[in-house]
Amino acid sequence: MFSSKRYVTKGVHDEVGQDIQQLLWSIIDVRKNRGDTMDYLQAFELFVEVQEGRAVQKVCNRQEQPYHQETITFKSVERPIQTTIWVIDSGDYCTMLYPHEY
Repeated sequence: MFSSKRYVTKGVHDEVGQDIQQLLWSIIDVRKNRGDTMDYLQAFELFVEVQEGRAVQKVCNRQEQPYHQETITFKSVERPIQTTIWVIDSGDYCTMLYPHEY
C-alpha cells in the first residue's frame, strides 16, 4: 500500500507548501518502513503550536482500520498551517487532497 505513483490535487498544490507536502509523504514512508498495517485513507490534521516563542507544525496522523493515531512535531517548517489533508491509496495511484475535494 502507498507504493504507487503519487499525486496532489490542484488545491493542495496551490495552498500547501512543498515542505509540508514532503513531510506528509515522509510520514507515510516511515510507517511503511516500520511495517505498520495501513488503511487506504490516511487523515492528517495539521495545526500550529507555539513552543518557546516559535510557531511549530504539529501533524496528527489517523486511520480507522486498524485504528492508529500519532502526533508528530516539525520545527523546520517555514510557514506552519492549520488544515486537514487526506492521502488516499486507490491501488493504481496515491492522491493527496483536501477532504472537500473528494
